[in-house]
Amino acid sequence: EFFSVMRAAGLLDLKSKEGKAGGGYCTFFPDFDRPFIFANFNGTAQDVKVFTHECGHAFQVWSSRAAPITDYLWPTYESAEIHSMSLEFLTWPWMDRFFGAEAERFCWTHLAGALAFLPYGVAVDEFQHRVYENPEASPADRHAMWHDLERRYLPELDWDSLPYPAKGGRWQLQRHIYHHPFYYIDYTLAQTCALQFWLAARRDRGDAMERYHRLCGLGGAAPFKELVRSAGLRSPFAESCLSDVLEEAAGVLFD
Repeated sequence: EFFSVMRAAGLLDLKSKEGKAGGGYCTFFPDFDRPFIFANFNGTAQDVKVFTHECGHAFQVWSSRAAPITDYLWPTYESAEIHSMSLEFLTWPWMDRFFGAEAERFCWTHLAGALAFLPYGVAVDEFQHRVYENPEASPADRHAMWHDLERRYLPELDWDSLPYPAKGGRWQLQRHIYHHPFYYIDYTLAQTCALQFWLAARRDRGDAMERYHRLCGLGGAAPFKELVRSAGLRSPFAESCLSDVLEEAAGVLFD
């Protein structure tokens, strides 16, 4: 019903065209009780990730659209990306519709990238803390901060003969640092939950989807830890919360 309504009502503006603004997002029109997805497809695998991601946001707000107060339509920021990043994984059974024989390759790179993202996301968050704690830091000081964090969290990186990132300038590429300060850690919290949904779907897809639907329906009616518990997930703040995920992922990625 959700997707049929989105298509029939023209609520999927996905194709790139001349004069169209860049980027991708999901929003909600309260007067019509309908979400809306905006994207700019360019014929790459990223199109599929953006589409499934924004559909996760849209399905969440569709599921909670009958909430008694408007503030419950969406979760708060630290919870908002769980639904979107989880749906990226829960749609894996249909990746052959997009990629044909390359579907397995796409899923492999998606899983590997999701795991590799976690230390990068943490580095972005810690960098912002350091910047705000040292407002007098010079550009060179900030590059040094990022360079230090790369060595700590991303030691496999080797910028070789690229001078600007080699001296610590790579952080400039992350627009969230300028436009949405301190939001980036929410992606790592959500990725931790999404990877648990990935594992749950491998073990019992029906149960995983039921838990996902229930989580979406709650919207913002509960704080982060309570939402995570309601979906049967481990809190990202709990020790060894990803131990089962990592064990399963090692078998998928390296066997």
